[in-house]
Amino acid sequence: MRILIAGRREGLGGALITALAHRHDVRMLEHGGGDPRDPDAAAEAAQEFETIVLAPPFVGPDASDCEILDAAARGTYNLLTQTPASRFILLSSLRTLERYPSDYRVSEQWAPRPSTDVWALAPHLAELVARELSRVRPVQAIALRLGEVVDDRHASRHTPDASWLHIEDAVQAVERALAFEPPADGPQTGWWVFHIPGGGHKTRFPLALAGSPAFGYRPQHDLSAGAQPQPVETHKRLDAKAAYRPERVVIFGAGGPVAAVTSEAVARDHILRLTDLRPLAEIVAESRPPAPGRPSPHLLGPPHEIACVDVSDAEEVLQAARGMDAMINCTVVRDRPEQAFQVNVVGVYNMLRAALAHGIRRFVQTGPPQGCTPLYSDPTNYGYDYDISAEAPARPGNDLYNLTKFLGQEICRVFADVHGIETPVLTFAGLVDPQGPGHDAEREHAWLTAWEDVGSAMRQALIAPSFPRNFEVMQICSDTPHGRFSNEKARRLLAWEPRHRMERYWLRSHVQAG
Repeated sequence: MRILIAGRREGLGGALITALAHRHDVRMLEHGGGDPRDPDAAAEAAQEFETIVLAPPFVGPDASDCEILDAAARGTYNLLTQTPASRFILLSSLRTLERYPSDYRVSEQWAPRPSTDVWALAPHLAELVARELSRVRPVQAIALRLGEVVDDRHASRHTPDASWLHIEDAVQAVERALAFEPPADGPQTGWWVFHIPGGGHKTRFPLALAGSPAFGYRPQHDLSAGAQPQPVETHKRLDAKAAYRPERVVIFGAGGPVAAVTSEAVARDHILRLTDLRPLAEIVAESRPPAPGRPSPHLLGPPHEIACVDVSDAEEVLQAARGMDAMINCTVVRDRPEQAFQVNVVGVYNMLRAALAHGIRRFVQTGPPQGCTPLYSDPTNYGYDYDISAEAPARPGNDLYNLTKFLGQEICRVFADVHGIETPVLTFAGLVDPQGPGHDAEREHAWLTAWEDVGSAMRQALIAPSFPRNFEVMQICSDTPHGRFSNEKARRLLAWEPRHRMERYWLRSHVQAG
């Protein structure tokens, strides 16, 4: 078998090379020898390999938190989309479940609950990328959630820890994944997860599905003897202690049309700090005359402020959030992989870290409906379903825009869960001018939203006093009669309702007249 190991040669990477080279043709793609974040480098490195072992984050030991997150998410994306390999073994981490109490018997059936620590969040994002791509690509994606991998030398010099996994047992788990065959009467491609703890009865997580005959993992080293139960780590929380009355609001991505209608809707009652990568004056000048029906940004005078901010730069975001009471994210990159991950994923991480640092309780996130549109042909989404609610699980599929916005949305969910940051997520599509030309067969869409209604929904998301949960996804769409999408949750939680029914886009008399 031809195997590419993407990771670091030291530690587990080197042990895998030594163990597998006797029976397989093995090559190492390591930091400095090719960067999986580069799609061309990923394609060139893996073009002749049928199996790839991914050991994120593919970066050097001095990498920043942002680099670690980007490498884990984008590197996994490239190795799954730019290579012909049919089997991917993702070396993830049991840290993604670390927030469960130690007396819970947490198996592969439990939902991940990572903290916002980068070493828990990065493997979680890598898992999500692999899982979602495996829904739509003919690959076998196997995630091995490893304990903390240690060798004999480390174990002899430190106090025993119930999360330890001996390096030889980690190698054994990879060998079992290489030999794993799905049941003959089940799907032959897709997503599988196995927990790989150390041996003994005091391990932080018990051996469950990985110990079944189908996988056959049997740890040979018990490093948990003498380990003491560790309490679940506590984290800073911003839960409400007083009435929520935001006065100063920073808007990221202020040069786009969503931010334009948002600024118009909230500028009267709030002091805004409008930020974008480029000077807003340049963006405004370029948008004259405006495209028909498309909102254009405006320059606002004092007391409002304008600033240039690169959301992929953590320090610039931190400074932009200083002194603010709320944050609104309207940034987006749709079709350029490097920038999409930097803005839609890393940018959101930077914003939420800034919110936590400054004690900002409200963060309004925007994005597309996840899998709720027939514009994409992925067979796993909800393109042919009806009565689709905001609670439907995300199905971003193979689309770069949807996938990266989904990852950013998941970062929002984790920060809301761990730190109590109130995060209403407003999703919308089919944005149109209600006074526009009407029906267009090539753009026919059951999800229609007037730009004005987006602005009013954003205003309500900013000023709503509270939400049932800190993380709430709401669909912002008009009252079209298609029977496909529901705005009930947005009506209920935001006290919002759309003004425009979009008759000219679906009423026969209007369509024929157009």
